Amino acid sequence: MQYVKNEWIKMWSQKNAWIMLVIVLGMLALVTGINKYYETPSATTEERLQANEEMLSHYKEMSMMEDMTVEDIAYYNEEILKVEYRIANDLPAEHTNTILSHMNFAVTLSIMMVSIFTTVIAAGIVSNEFGTGTIKMLLTRPVARWKILLSKLVTSVLYGLTSLAVALIFSLALGFILYNNDGAVMLSVVDGQVVEQVLENTIAETILYSLAALVMTTIFAFMIGSLFGSSTLAVSLSLFILLMGQTATMFLAQYDFAKYIWFANDLTYYAPGNSPMIEGLTFGFSVVVNIVYAIVFLAITFGYFMKRDVTA
Repeated sequence: MQYVKNEWIKMWSQKNAWIMLVIVLGMLALVTGINKYYETPSATTEERLQANEEMLSHYKEMSMMEDMTVEDIAYYNEEILKVEYRIANDLPAEHTNTILSHMNFAVTLSIMMVSIFTTVIAAGIVSNEFGTGTIKMLLTRPVARWKILLSKLVTSVLYGLTSLAVALIFSLALGFILYNNDGAVMLSVVDGQVVEQVLENTIAETILYSLAALVMTTIFAFMIGSLFGSSTLAVSLSLFILLMGQTATMFLAQYDFAKYIWFANDLTYYAPGNSPMIEGLTFGFSVVVNIVYAIVFLAITFGYFMKRDVTA
């Protein structure tokens, strides 16, 4: 625990850790302000009715356009059903901002940005030590190498979790200040009937799935950073692989082996509103794949670090 505390203090003594957190909060504030400026008024029944009637008119016009496919017509008919349901039940229009719809968007944005910055931290926390030569001082202490490495990994994960928590608390505060407390309701059509799904449930599920994905991302970036002595190369390579992973999986999805690729089993694909990139994947299968990859990444990381020569 003492080693984690030392790494924690060391990390926050560097400007880049604070700068990245400030960027996350600044982006959340900026996007929230823009959404607030362009929001659809919904404070009164009249405003909600007007907004929904405008959307209803729009969808009806779109459904009557020429050269519409069967799929397009079915889509717009479902949207018409949902808008009519909102009018009948005095619900805000689909794109009306409330504190819950705001949080739903803020969670997605926070996770995306925190994942990127945590990758930078995890990829650089070991490689920076080799780049500056301070790793030699650490390893001269009467401490097992694996304890030093584990403390850095735990610190990287804690940075990601802390940044995400701060971002979500900040977003919640903005939501209470800028939006009303009316519940946002997401609608879907099942067997011709409109079904409500309250957003509180989707937000909690999205956060849980994203936390697992964040830990896996951190472990992977940590491995890359431990294998390379250059922090710039480690960070660049980690970000490139992570950002291009989804694109690569799309090209490989036609092959049977693609379902065993880590990126194809990202647990965020099971969050509400998402679906796996490869048909047939299940949550249980993806969990097992992630665990196997985590073990492999950690084995490579610790195995290489324990034997790495730092005398040069």
